Amino acid sequence: MKSSYEDALAYYGIGGAHPGGLNLTKKVLKKMLLSERTRVLDAGCGTGQTASYIVKEYSSKVTAIDVHPIMLQKAHHRFTLDRLPVKLHRASVELLPFKDESFDLVLSESVTAFTDKNKTLKEFLRVLKPAGSLLAIEMTAEKPLTEDEKRRILEVYGITRILTEKDWLKSIKDAGFANCRILSSQSVSDNLKSLTAETVPELNPSQHIPAVLDQILTEHYKLTTDLAKKLGYRVYEAKR
Repeated sequence: MKSSYEDALAYYGIGGAHPGGLNLTKKVLKKMLLSERTRVLDAGCGTGQTASYIVKEYSSKVTAIDVHPIMLQKAHHRFTLDRLPVKLHRASVELLPFKDESFDLVLSESVTAFTDKNKTLKEFLRVLKPAGSLLAIEMTAEKPLTEDEKRRILEVYGITRILTEKDWLKSIKDAGFANCRILSSQSVSDNLKSLTAETVPELNPSQHIPAVLDQILTEHYKLTTDLAKKLGYRVYEAKR
């Protein structure tokens, strides 16, 4: 099977890989009024960095899922080491193994863009309680992309299309969410200018990393640098 960008993130154990990283997530979560009664789904938890933070900071009841076995191993190790009561499952965001209206908050950090967006958004809506919120930090096209740029994105990320802000808002609305607002936005170019020691992604590399994954990350960094003014992120908050 061909190695993927997700494999690279997993083997290197990159936490907070999305622009803004964990620092951005922390700032946004402050607006969510989390408490020990809040039921949170970390949809695509990766190494468990955000899920761990939510439990430690807010004592919320967190369920975390991912499909990548190495990510799950690293998340499990983190939760066990810190003795955190996070419920961890191997599951796809396109078919969530939870009952309707199970969560107050669904968090998706640079996950939805890599899936069948229509299926995923509808699943997020289904498992949210009435008045529950989806918080999605997603890659967003700032400007129209050329065919060559689209080809490069497909080769590196396996994504056939990067949605614009307008496209994301429409997709979220079409999935059935009542309303959606943008809590934060930034281009990759501006994000790179604002990098500090606090925003550098966490690393927890595996002992043996296939050489091809280093090349994938190199292509990722080159692509984001080349398209720094055409790509960015948005933090979308959608209400059920």
